[in-house]
Amino acid sequence: MRNLPFERPTPFSPTPVHAELRRTAPIARVVTPDGQPAWVIVEAELARQVLADPRITMAPPGTHEENASLLSDGPPHARLRRLLSRAFTPRALESLRPRITELARDLVADLRRHGPGADLVTVLARPLPLGVTCEMLGIEAPERFHAWADAASGITGGGIGFEEAWAELNAYFPALIAAKRAQPGPDLLSAVIAVRDAGDGRLSDGELHTIAISLVFGGYLTVANALSIGVVHLLAAGGLGRISHLPAATVAEEMVRYSAGLSGEAFPRYAQADLTLAGAEVRAGDQVLVRLEAASHDPALIPDPDRFDPARTPNPHLAFGHGPHHCLGAALARMELTAALEALTAQLPALALACPPEDIPWTGNPLDNGPASLPVTF
Repeated sequence: MRNLPFERPTPFSPTPVHAELRRTAPIARVVTPDGQPAWVIVEAELARQVLADPRITMAPPGTHEENASLLSDGPPHARLRRLLSRAFTPRALESLRPRITELARDLVADLRRHGPGADLVTVLARPLPLGVTCEMLGIEAPERFHAWADAASGITGGGIGFEEAWAELNAYFPALIAAKRAQPGPDLLSAVIAVRDAGDGRLSDGELHTIAISLVFGGYLTVANALSIGVVHLLAAGGLGRISHLPAATVAEEMVRYSAGLSGEAFPRYAQADLTLAGAEVRAGDQVLVRLEAASHDPALIPDPDRFDPARTPNPHLAFGHGPHHCLGAALARMELTAALEALTAQLPALALACPPEDIPWTGNPLDNGPASLPVTF
């Protein structure tokens, strides 16, 4: 059995182990970093099958959660998605586009004011998704969230520890929910609090707390890393001038595809019953890891998948998942990346890396690794 994480020659490119496994064992036994046996899936079609299979769930057999979450399963998860979708509509998300565009422009202007050597990660890539989420939820003090979000995400250096950050967050959100319940605003959290369905009732305070946490962290590092990694690939392949004639949304889609799960581990899933997958006998309770990065680099799904192609279309990747747990914030992530690309291309067309890609430090986050900093010049 192979050990996770798989080795890769460079953190900016897929591990060659995925391609080897696709040829020899699309589902293979591995040992996780904490020493547990698991199955890993690297093939796109099999990944789709597993992600849509109700016999393979986010929770181990026999697990009971007090509050439903976006990572729960079955009827509780379906109820939560139904209620949340009533407030998380395409129209509601589209109404955010002007503010996302404005925020991206302001952050790129800040990057320009910092001058050559500015860090794209801390000035743009992280503040953008966090700022959008805070405004979307009606959080009026986003500056506190930068330290909390980084520490709670496992990123050190902000002067606050992991446990302290979570304690602050777990005290903040119940108070915020109570305030929104007493005095609703035009924000998503107020809308979610007000949602009611005849068959499903209202979301409990515990569920609202879980949702708020999920919305803050669900798209934070994913968007930040997709933007940072994508910019490195764009600049290494000829700069922003190469994409000036392309729709920013097309470029953003390739950034998402290429960075999905890069150097990170998959959320574990668990078999609820004995089943056969691609000839492998999976037993009830077995851990199953669907590698979205591997699936989105499967040549059966994406031609020449290891080449970063900003003009790629169509682009049927699996970066946002598939099935009942398909990312609820996919449209929002696309808007944020598109706005950032448009702002960078307009304001900093001569953007370039200020150091070789191999000198860029990474956070080492086990679930969503990405550049810790990205010095640029222009």
